[in-house]
Amino acid sequence: MFSENGFIAKNEYLVSFLVLLLTSAFAVALDSLLHSAISVLLVLQLGVVVVSLIAKRWMALGVAIVSSLVFNFFITEPRYTLHMNNTEDVVNLVVFIAVALATSYLSSYIKEQKQQLLVANVRSNILLSVSHDLRTPLAAVMGALETLETYRDKLDQDEQNELLGSARSESHRLFRYIENILQATKLQHQGDELSLLKQPTSIDVLIDNVILRLGAPCVSRMPQNMSPILTIQAALIEQALFNLIENAVTFSPDGERVEISLGETQQALLIFIQDNGPGIPVARQKEVFTAFSSFRQSASKDGGSGLGLSVARGIIRAHGGDIRILPTTQGCTMEVSLPKEEAH
Repeated sequence: MFSENGFIAKNEYLVSFLVLLLTSAFAVALDSLLHSAISVLLVLQLGVVVVSLIAKRWMALGVAIVSSLVFNFFITEPRYTLHMNNTEDVVNLVVFIAVALATSYLSSYIKEQKQQLLVANVRSNILLSVSHDLRTPLAAVMGALETLETYRDKLDQDEQNELLGSARSESHRLFRYIENILQATKLQHQGDELSLLKQPTSIDVLIDNVILRLGAPCVSRMPQNMSPILTIQAALIEQALFNLIENAVTFSPDGERVEISLGETQQALLIFIQDNGPGIPVARQKEVFTAFSSFRQSASKDGGSGLGLSVARGIIRAHGGDIRILPTTQGCTMEVSLPKEEAH
C-alpha cells in the first residue's frame, strides 16, 4: 500500500544521466559499425523512453534535447558541428523530437493516472483496515447515550455523569482514530514530505495504551530498565504498534504469549514483538508488508484484510525508521526501529 523509495526513485538525476551517457555512447559506436542514422535515432529514442518511465517529464525532455544534439554533433555531416547539410537527417531529427515529446507526455499522463488510482485505493483500504477501531468507540458512544435516554429517570446523578463521561471519552477516541486515518492516507502520496505533528512521547505509555486497546491478556511486556522518550506523532506510532501487536495476537495459538520488549543500538531504538504462531516463510517476508498480503494461517481467527502491516511500515518509515522480520526458529519476531535522533 505504502510504496517504497528505491534507488532509482532517490537518484533520478544520476540514473537519467547514466541512461543518456550509455545510449549516446552506444549510438556513436553503432554508427561507426552500421552508418545508419535511423538505427542511431532508435537507440537515442530508447533512452528517452526509459527516462520518461523512471523520472520526471522535464528530465525526459532534457534527455531528448541532449540526444538530438548528440545526433547532430557526432552522427550527421559535417561531423563535430551543429550544422546539418542532409535534408533526410533534418527530417529524421524533427521526427525524433516529436516522438520524444509525445512519449514524455504520455508517460507523465499514465503515471499521474496511476498515482490517482493508487491514492483512491489506499484511502478505501485504510478505512477497511481500521474499521473495527472506528466501530468500537462509535458503538460505545451510542450505547451510553441510548442508555441515558432510556433510563434517565432511574439513574442517579453519578450514574448519569459516568455515562456522559464514557460517551465523551469514546468520542475523543473516535476523533483520534479518524485523524490517524487521514494522516496515514497522506503517507502514500506525500511520503518523506509528510508533515508530522511530533511531540515528546513516552514509548512505555504508548505500548501500554496499545495493550489496553487490544484487551488481550496474552500480551505481556518484558521487564526492562528503559523508559525512552521519542519525538514522534504519537497517534500514528500507536496505530502502527497496534497493527503489529494485533497481527501477532491474531496468529498466536490460544494461550500462547505475545511478548513485547525494547532494545537499542548506537543509531536506533528497537521495539521487538514476538509471537509463537506459524511464522512467515522467508521467501515471502518482503511481500507480507504489501497490502492484502497474508501468508500465515489461523484456524480459529480471521486473518484480516492484510493491510495492517503495510500501514504500519508506512507510518514507521515516515518517522525515519523501519520494520523487519528477524530470523527465529518458531513463530515470528518483528523489529521496529526508530532513529536515535528522534529520541530525547
